[in-house]
Amino acid sequence: MKYALPVHEFSFNKIKNGTRKVGVHLFDKKAQQIKLHDILEISNMSNNEKLECEVQGIAIFDNFDDLVDALSPQSLGYNNKKEVLLRINRIFPLEAQKACNVVGFFLKKLDDNANFNLRPELER
Repeated sequence: MKYALPVHEFSFNKIKNGTRKVGVHLFDKKAQQIKLHDILEISNMSNNEKLECEVQGIAIFDNFDDLVDALSPQSLGYNNKKEVLLRINRIFPLEAQKACNVVGFFLKKLDDNANFNLRPELER
């Protein structure tokens, strides 16, 4: 399945340039539908630029503190845990965080040209 996922420009750029390998979200009804190997069409909320990522892993936590303790800040695109929590708390209101669990989607960015790399003997 393919799911549309709008994100803030800052997060989008980290996924696009490969410094963020894990997308973090509230584990709401939409996120609960996402399964391994599904495709997330991630869109930049500022300019609607899109990229596609395959979900290669899913980790569910009680809260963002537990998620940040379990994963490296680098996998989330940051240098330290304090910075990760600061950014997360700016994006997700505390009331929403208390209402449901949180999830980390381990992402593999799909290369637009991956299906078009032919062996030289097959090119014509």
